[in-house]
Amino acid sequence: MLIRPLILVLFLLVTTSQLCAQEPKELFRSDSIREISLELPIKDVVNDTKERLKHDAKLYYTNTDGNRVEHKIKVKVRGKTRALKQTCSFPPLELTFNKTDTRNTVFNDQKKIKLVTHCMNDDMYEEYVQKEYVVYKMYEKISPYSFNTRLFKIDYVDANNPKRKNMHYGFFIERLKDVAKRNDMRVLKDSIRIQEVVNKEDLDKLVMFEFMIGNLDWSIPKLHNMKLIIGDKGSLPVAVPYDFDYSGMVDTPYALPPEESNFADVKTRHFRGFCRQDGYRSTIDFYLEIENELLNEIANADYLRDQTKKAMTKYMNSFYKNLKDPKYVEKKISKACRVKHKHAYEK
Repeated sequence: MLIRPLILVLFLLVTTSQLCAQEPKELFRSDSIREISLELPIKDVVNDTKERLKHDAKLYYTNTDGNRVEHKIKVKVRGKTRALKQTCSFPPLELTFNKTDTRNTVFNDQKKIKLVTHCMNDDMYEEYVQKEYVVYKMYEKISPYSFNTRLFKIDYVDANNPKRKNMHYGFFIERLKDVAKRNDMRVLKDSIRIQEVVNKEDLDKLVMFEFMIGNLDWSIPKLHNMKLIIGDKGSLPVAVPYDFDYSGMVDTPYALPPEESNFADVKTRHFRGFCRQDGYRSTIDFYLEIENELLNEIANADYLRDQTKKAMTKYMNSFYKNLKDPKYVEKKISKACRVKHKHAYEK
């Protein structure tokens, strides 16, 4: 008589554990903005865009107890477009820690980690970093299959001339391996033929997100600004987006719309999802439910200028105004979708 209730309890425990993602590593458990110093041979690193050797560097900061913490690390250039001299004078970086050196620190259990940098020594480029960070935080509201990020104020110190210092905003991005692990999944390195092979519900939320922020700079089959993770045998992959600097929401000076689009700028939205029988009704309902949560990510970004907040909010409001207009949805989403394609879940 007790077997069925026991089975039910076990089922609920397993289901609950699957739904609850694990806690991220120490670095991403807080959104508070900390100050750190990164001492590196700036000229040597910045000019090393081809070989991309690892250069000796130091990362140090004052801990919450007032004591100085120092990490001996390696730094190298990473990225594609932003690593080009004609795009950025200061490229994105990859930092390599000694894991034993990070114990009981904010960088606990970190090894290799990506740092999004300021691109140019200009005040407006500080805001592009901040705006892209906000976009990452928004996607965390959309899906647990997202990169955690953490914004820092970074004092860049030239190891060859310590008197030369420059303070800039930058943010660290969680490793894909850690995104997968906290969701009880693994990294999928294989490519896929079409984006419809991935999980439908998460895919629909993703394409709507890219539409919302005005981003066309992505491709799931080509793994362009996309990574894949997958769960147990028989499950479908999940796409994890990154790099939003070409989106209309961030609107960097170097961001250009695809040539074939004939759009005037990247702020023009274009829906790139495949057609759905319900016209994306369930996905639209989901976005309408979290409207305030997404807008609050902008409102609570105290590091942004009021003018920048207003501009980002205006761009978001235009999305939601259109999403509440049945005629717009029919024309720009339901009928603007790509060729009809039967998803793996649809029979």
